[in-house]
Amino acid sequence: MVSPADAERLRLAQQGIRRLVERDLDAFFASLDLGRPERARDELLAFMPVLVSQYGESAAAVAADWYDEVRAAEGVAGRFSAAMVASPYMDAVGGTTRRAVGALFTDAPNETLLALRSTAPKYVLAAGRQTIAASADRDPRASGWQRIGRGDSCSFCRMLIDRGAVYRQRSVMFASHKSCDCAAVPSWDQDAPEVDVAVYKASRRTTRMTPEQKSAHNASIRDYIQRYED
Repeated sequence: MVSPADAERLRLAQQGIRRLVERDLDAFFASLDLGRPERARDELLAFMPVLVSQYGESAAAVAADWYDEVRAAEGVAGRFSAAMVASPYMDAVGGTTRRAVGALFTDAPNETLLALRSTAPKYVLAAGRQTIAASADRDPRASGWQRIGRGDSCSFCRMLIDRGAVYRQRSVMFASHKSCDCAAVPSWDQDAPEVDVAVYKASRRTTRMTPEQKSAHNASIRDYIQRYED
């Protein structure tokens, strides 16, 4: 079982990467000529995929190293090395940026920065989270991966943590909101229970959903959270 200290070390690393993403995004936005919105738009469309890709690689590298270190410290038998995974949101960066840059052509161009600041860290950190989830799927000694949070985690995160159960479906995404500080950690407990099927449904990626589908999905999550907390 991953110790609280090791889990906290991973979360602190995630927070550090989040701060670097926000720092670089702030600096780049400050360099734009907002009086020329077309040029600022094009520069952001070119910059954002690079930002997410580069810091996503850093997040994945940190996660892979952490996985191998913890596995060795736990004395897990057999040879295995975690493999880095790219952010599963790379295909969403362009669309997210295009929606955000619309504010450049209004009287509130800084809304663009606020929108990108809320999504870029999520996209970056997804690379690290999926690196651990994918590695736990591949690791012959792992029973799956667990979601861990802090004592002040929101209702959505507490539901997905599901009282310490493990995720075993290989296709499941690590669902997160924009300010989420949860982490994925491997579990080597073969007797650990599997998360409820509703938790898998709540973890579905919403990026490709239509507004109607996303609304229905969110409504089902709210209903499940209410039943979960009753």
